[in-house]
Amino acid sequence: MNHKISLGLINFTNCLPINYTLEKWALEDIILSWGHPVLINNLIKEQQVHVAPISAFEYLMNEKDYVLIKEACITSDAECGSVILFSNYKLKDLAGKKIGIPHNSATSINMLKIILNEKGIPLEGINFVRHKYQKPLNEMLDKEFDAVLYIGDAALVSGIKYNDLILQYDLGKLWKEITGLPPVFGTWVARADWADTHKDDFERVKFLINKAVEAGLGMYFNEVIQKAASELDLSEYYIKDYLTAKIKYTFTPEHEKSLNLFKKFYNKLDDRFDAFTK
Repeated sequence: MNHKISLGLINFTNCLPINYTLEKWALEDIILSWGHPVLINNLIKEQQVHVAPISAFEYLMNEKDYVLIKEACITSDAECGSVILFSNYKLKDLAGKKIGIPHNSATSINMLKIILNEKGIPLEGINFVRHKYQKPLNEMLDKEFDAVLYIGDAALVSGIKYNDLILQYDLGKLWKEITGLPPVFGTWVARADWADTHKDDFERVKFLINKAVEAGLGMYFNEVIQKAASELDLSEYYIKDYLTAKIKYTFTPEHEKSLNLFKKFYNKLDDRFDAFTK
């Protein structure tokens, strides 16, 4: 007999193909919980959900607690369109500056630090300060920060709105340029203790995730595009481009290499920079 399976879902457009499908199916044994990446990380750590797409950073820091589900991930070939550093300065000139980092992220903050470090930009003098998207981007850059990191739908919308008006650095593109590997922002995982004691349920949820990706990008794709375009007040052209040309969901050996390299780079960083994300 199948038990109830609790799934955490990230309420970003890059997760919508899977989210929309699972919500539409409304399966009786699947309980859905929603939130931003840090909230979902906390829910699975606190055993409130069994399975979720968590920050790649959370997975890498606590691998022993999770079983990686390789049926899906949140990635891109290079440019991702929704992890963007908006800046008043060129990247090479950010030493000693004040950078706003989002309250709802773990992976992107550390990816930014890794990128800056690998490009020889000293982190010691950079003032990283949390923000909650409390003001319009242009106002934040005018009055509070020298650069601001946005993720998710806020980054997607602002990247289009301020195209050619504000200097933008797509972290997916920068990661690919530095490593030659695709950036991995989110990993689907199950709690290891749950997966070990609920093997049939674990196999079922892996099957469902795989089929949800297929359906979300296939038979339900037009509905997904229409929903996202309406909610974000963007044209369907931008949503389709985002979910096909940029965001990808397939996990390959290249993505595994990218995760391992992320951890290697992160471990090179001085411990005093960890406080923002642990």
